[in-house]
Amino acid sequence: MKLTVKYRIEVTDEQEKLLRKLGYYATKLYNTDNWQRREIWAQTGKIPDWYEQKKKLKDNHWYKLLPSQTAQAIIKNLQDNYNSWFHLRKEDPNAKPPGFRKKNKLSPLTFYQQFSIEGDTITLVMSRKFRAEEGVDKLHLKINNWREIEGIPKMCNILYESGKWMAHVVYEIPEVPLKDSPEIMAVDIGIINLAVTVDTKGNSTIYSGRLALAVQHYFNKEIAKVQSKTMKQYNKRGSKAITNMHKRKRRQINQIIHMVSKEVVEEAKRNNVGTIVCGDVKNIRRGKNCGRRGNQKLHAWAFAKLLTQIEYKAKLSGIRFEKVSERDTSKTCSVCGAVRRANRKYRGLYVCKSCGAELNADVNAALNILKKYLQERNISRSIGVVDAPLTWRAKDVVPS
Repeated sequence: MKLTVKYRIEVTDEQEKLLRKLGYYATKLYNTDNWQRREIWAQTGKIPDWYEQKKKLKDNHWYKLLPSQTAQAIIKNLQDNYNSWFHLRKEDPNAKPPGFRKKNKLSPLTFYQQFSIEGDTITLVMSRKFRAEEGVDKLHLKINNWREIEGIPKMCNILYESGKWMAHVVYEIPEVPLKDSPEIMAVDIGIINLAVTVDTKGNSTIYSGRLALAVQHYFNKEIAKVQSKTMKQYNKRGSKAITNMHKRKRRQINQIIHMVSKEVVEEAKRNNVGTIVCGDVKNIRRGKNCGRRGNQKLHAWAFAKLLTQIEYKAKLSGIRFEKVSERDTSKTCSVCGAVRRANRKYRGLYVCKSCGAELNADVNAALNILKKYLQERNISRSIGVVDAPLTWRAKDVVPS
């Protein structure tokens, strides 16, 4: 399996100058490729694939200044962006194609075989043309927060984030043997409650999302205030202060998601769970209108990120990870199986009009996810009586 580790790298003034040049060259190549694709699109109504573009741009000035695999990764990245656009156009005919990158943007630099890691140093191999122009054969970058990883480094992304140079290294690590345990835990992902778990023994936990909502509400309010002032004074919506607030909001919410995903997997380990089942959140926002405030929460929420973090942490712990459809899991009674709309007496409480069962609405959804998984896999396993769920709240201070 693969694991991505983020390192901060310390660069000298000379190294920063060279990295900035490489990031600039990558942006120029991206925009050159995009311009060519748009010209062909206008003439033929078709977009060339990445293999054609790779051959066409092989002698390009910007292509030659970059390591060959780095240049190919940029062309492949643009191809992926166009593929996403093609899929989006099926639902939204007015969707715009991938835009051009700003000239001052430093694009990420991807290295595959043209890099190595020895101790706390990353070595990047430069292209022949770059060596001739800059007199530099290799860049030796010092890692600030080095830690030993048991695995083989397969890919390295060098990028400039929030005024810092970072290296995202993808390692191929040995597969962790899966636990031989019949216990299964279902997870329902949400907004008010970030996650709700129910396992086959009847254990249940509610992971509150109120801290994350408070962070989101606070920063949205502060950003709106600053935007209002900049519009009045300078007639523009953006500023460095607004950008910094967006970054702070993202860091804090990411930290909360990390804490919740870690605790979900720790709960599974404590209860000897061998399989974690999550509801598939793909297209969860499609066609939903929850009002102005509800839409702000729904469309700003990182459902997929929480799911991804639970998945990789489960696999690192030797726990199998599965997904099932969430269809009707919130409307179905987990006791009698009746499917009805508007069965919630008030927010958070599910009351079945057929059998009279009363239980937490998210616990009910998690139970239905668990039952659906058992049914789809033909697993004859009873579920213990679900106890009153425990509540977990993020108490740790999140980064500012």
